[in-house]
Amino acid sequence: MRRANGTRTAAALLTVGLLCTTATACGASDDSGDGETKSTAKASTGADGGDAFPVQVKHSRGTTEVSSAPKRVVALTTMDLDAALSLGVTPVGAGKDPFAPKGISPWLTDELDPAATELFSTTPDVSYEKVAALDPDLILATGDYAIGDHYTQLSKIAPTVAPQKSAAEDSWQTREKQIGSALGRSEDAERQIGVAEAAISASATRHSGLKGKTFSASFGYSPTQIATLASPKDFAVKFLEALGPKVTPSLAGTEKTATKVQPGILSPEQAEKLSADLVVIGFNSPQVRKALEANPAFTEVKKSGTYQAVNSETITLLRNPSILGIPWLLKELDPALAKAAK
Repeated sequence: MRRANGTRTAAALLTVGLLCTTATACGASDDSGDGETKSTAKASTGADGGDAFPVQVKHSRGTTEVSSAPKRVVALTTMDLDAALSLGVTPVGAGKDPFAPKGISPWLTDELDPAATELFSTTPDVSYEKVAALDPDLILATGDYAIGDHYTQLSKIAPTVAPQKSAAEDSWQTREKQIGSALGRSEDAERQIGVAEAAISASATRHSGLKGKTFSASFGYSPTQIATLASPKDFAVKFLEALGPKVTPSLAGTEKTATKVQPGILSPEQAEKLSADLVVIGFNSPQVRKALEANPAFTEVKKSGTYQAVNSETITLLRNPSILGIPWLLKELDPALAKAAK
């Protein structure tokens, strides 16, 4: 047993108040080949067809060789599970989504067959014994924030794919390409990226009135702390800016207090800095929301524009977009986007 690998809890680090500040996309492995057309998640339990094997996948811990099309894939994190399912591969095991009641992210509910994939907890510790019992021939751990603690042991169980640079810095496009290469489905990965990017562009076109508008994105971690997402390197900022608006100038400077594992922090009395044409804010709990919104400063925030409070799953996905999660996220935000665009 080891310290928690981070799955999506550490990936977003929302519930512990340490949201990672992400960086720009890194390059992905450029292994390529002829991919098959996109299939549904239930169409395959392996990675038949696609690229010629063996393939070599470079990542932050070295290079992993996948000698043949994997048949028993384990996805250590929700982000790895999302990517695998998007490529038509159903893992035999996957780490649970700690925010979802049944351990399955809402955008994956219709994609995952619980009878085909055994879900296991990765918090507070990863059980190597549990992973080994699934008899994997490939472990996807590109979303593991503590891969440095886990890679050696995981790679003794099966070939393991680590983040390309780090789970905090790799973009969803990078992750999809990397996993596509490991599964022998590089062409499918490129196609899926194109579909997701087209969905973002379509939303931006539909809500063209967002151009020239401002937004703020934040997370109420506790009654005394509001985490701000203002760094141009943050994926939440990149995602929302791709839809047209820009970060509100009132948050200028808060990004300078951010580190790779911690965003900028405001006190409740500073909440007015969140005022914008579109305010997207998640809360750690209903109690935290009630306490923060009771602060007089929040009165101005709620009057400043379209105010959209979201749950932990939505704000986490905003900070960690994924291929299958993007359409769900756009749908969740659509009413607020439409209102703010007017």
